Amino acid sequence: MTFLNPIWLFAFPLVALPILIHLLNQRRHRTINWGAMQFLLSAKRMSRGMARLRQILIMAARMIVIAGLIIAICRPLSSGWVGSLTGGKPETVIVLLDRSASMQQQQVETGQSKLSSGRQKIVDALQTLGGTQPIVLVESSANEAIPVDNPKALLDLPSAAATESQSDLPAMLETTLHYISDNQTGRTDVWICSDAAKNDWSPENSRWKSINSGFSKLEGVRFHVLNFSQPPSENLSIVVDRFERVSSAEKSELVIDLTVERVSEDASTVSVPITFTINGLRSVTNLELDGQAASLIGHRIPIDAELKVGWGQVELPIDSNASDNTYFFAFADPPARRTVVVSDSDAKTRAIELAAATSIQNGVEFDAKVLPPDNVGEINWQETALLVWQAPFPTGTVARQINKFVESGRTVIFLPPTQPDATTFGGAGWGTWQRVNGAGEAIGFWNNDSDLLSKTRDGQALPVNDLRIYQYCPLDGDVRELAKLENGAPLLARLTGHAGAIYFLTTWPIATHSSLDREGVTLFAMLHRAIAGGAESLGAAKQFEAGSRPAQAAASLLPLAPILAESKLSRTLSQLRPFRAGVYGDTGQLIALNRPLAEDRTSPMSVTEMKALFQGLDFNVIDDTLGSGQSLASEIWKIFVVLMGIALLVEAILCMPPKTVAKTSLVTETDSGRVAA
Repeated sequence: MTFLNPIWLFAFPLVALPILIHLLNQRRHRTINWGAMQFLLSAKRMSRGMARLRQILIMAARMIVIAGLIIAICRPLSSGWVGSLTGGKPETVIVLLDRSASMQQQQVETGQSKLSSGRQKIVDALQTLGGTQPIVLVESSANEAIPVDNPKALLDLPSAAATESQSDLPAMLETTLHYISDNQTGRTDVWICSDAAKNDWSPENSRWKSINSGFSKLEGVRFHVLNFSQPPSENLSIVVDRFERVSSAEKSELVIDLTVERVSEDASTVSVPITFTINGLRSVTNLELDGQAASLIGHRIPIDAELKVGWGQVELPIDSNASDNTYFFAFADPPARRTVVVSDSDAKTRAIELAAATSIQNGVEFDAKVLPPDNVGEINWQETALLVWQAPFPTGTVARQINKFVESGRTVIFLPPTQPDATTFGGAGWGTWQRVNGAGEAIGFWNNDSDLLSKTRDGQALPVNDLRIYQYCPLDGDVRELAKLENGAPLLARLTGHAGAIYFLTTWPIATHSSLDREGVTLFAMLHRAIAGGAESLGAAKQFEAGSRPAQAAASLLPLAPILAESKLSRTLSQLRPFRAGVYGDTGQLIALNRPLAEDRTSPMSVTEMKALFQGLDFNVIDDTLGSGQSLASEIWKIFVVLMGIALLVEAILCMPPKTVAKTSLVTETDSGRVAA
């Protein structure tokens, strides 16, 4: 049990006061033996047992009254996780809110989401705890420390509202660490409200070591995690896999491929109504869903032939998560998909050149150009979607151009040079070429949930396990591994923290180094996904993930969708737009923002995994569920007041004098008459 005024617990020895008074009262009387009292003492011994029990009960009732009074003054709480008895009140409270799309999982009946429920419970707990300590909000979008006037303000702040972006819990904790260190906050409570999604917490990220080390050097910091890790029991999500404007002499149509995924314990077939909105015009079609996923391929919607640039959205009915019920897109005449390959030998990248130049979309130009490293100045950076670099890492001006290229949303794939050197890019560097003996090294792991090696639209996995690697170049650096060899060496990795994408492929697609050229499906899919990702930032219509760096361009554009659903707050606060799914634009461009797909397919960390990240720190976890109604910190002093009242009533009853026995006459009849006694 936790107390708000624990200092009064030092008065608990007063509970023994009735016993002390009883003992002192007995010493007041002096015993004098009197022969005539022996008959009375004999009669008293007969009732001593009941009298002693009565005195014990009276004394116990009085002790309960005193104990109840002391505990009520201490203001006990029903939940002990808020802080231990010896911890004391914090001098500063820092609240970390995970505002990612998965935190919008809700109760359909009440509309209360994980985020709103957790936020309300934290506010209630802070108000219950009282005190005048400063409150600081660290939210998951801008990742800034924001001072808050009072706990209730957390319910109305725009920076505490839901988003469709992804959270970066390590970055939020780094901000918290810097704030505590810079402001010398003293004893600090850090409250974290999250659903423990692995894609938001990134438990494998190397930053956790420095975070743990930094907090371990501080004194008086306590962590409390309000954990909503329960997955939805019934939910549908939708993704538009492809959309294309097709025109002929007779008509124009929008061709859409989409996928609906289902989380449900019920395997029965259901008919799901899907609403299409194209530039404000609505239509509805039904999709039969008889498993965990279903696709609608080649759905055609007639559009105005004069409509060259436009936007659309696809919607599902309301369910347990509103964030994955809608997908937005913007369309225009597609830009050319241009790939530039920088290589010190055409033979090493011939397969890449051929695959990148192969058209997979009608009416879209695909082009690939190979340049030697000395001719980098010929690259048209503004029109290129993908850059493949098979040469020593660039430095100087070229390195800055590539960084700018990536920050504009485009894609780069680095392949090892013939002679690796000590040069690095983004902290990653090549090792020495390694040769594999025998039939080659198989692939031990690859991420088929997202990114370049994800499953196809119909749920089929790429044949990555058919690949064999004969020579590879080890990669060093803080990268996210997308595929690894059986010996643990990375095959494909990605450098995180950029607007676009930077990949590293540790082998060459030639027969002496790998079977990538022979097993061409995997290489072809990888390249065209990389090209599609880079092309999203080209042309008049663009697609970005909410919260990504390219999405920041939406802050200067007007919201066009959702229609009538755009809140007044979002219309006035333009800085929120890059984190909210929707369509934004003006006469020159359209930008469609959607939740990161990783938010749909994530899995929660276990409490054991979470505790491992905070090993050695003062850390508590409370598991909660939507609609539980469980309070984090409820005062229960009234219970002890009621207990006092009951004890006083019992004591009064026991102290009442015994009833007086009425005198009666005993009459005995004898032979000579009546004798009265």
